[in-house]
Amino acid sequence: MDKRKIDYLFNQNIASDAHNTPRAASNFQQIQRLGFWNTSEDREIIIDHLQQVMQTPNNITQEFTKTFRDRTGIVKEAKIEVRESLLAGRSGKFAKVKSSWEIMTDGTRRFVSAEFYGS
Repeated sequence: MDKRKIDYLFNQNIASDAHNTPRAASNFQQIQRLGFWNTSEDREIIIDHLQQVMQTPNNITQEFTKTFRDRTGIVKEAKIEVRESLLAGRSGKFAKVKSSWEIMTDGTRRFVSAEFYGS
């Protein structure tokens, strides 16, 4: 799993813009609400959860094709699936996690992003 993607969940080393800044801050607030902090141990818990989500066959809630321009300006498409899960925190609270995964040509999945929801 790409370290930069995990950094984003912990509001670290993000490209500051109108989309990334508030979303990364919101995700980290939810992670803190669950009792997790930006430590290697807590990062590993989040990574383990996301890897388990990928192993669960019945949690796909959406599939779509995303069209985008790569860094060189070439138009490309990516098949994306969204998976939902429930993450229990150290605080005893829970969060719904919506994670997005790119379906690679060989059938493997690449983690794209996640959003944490809770109150």
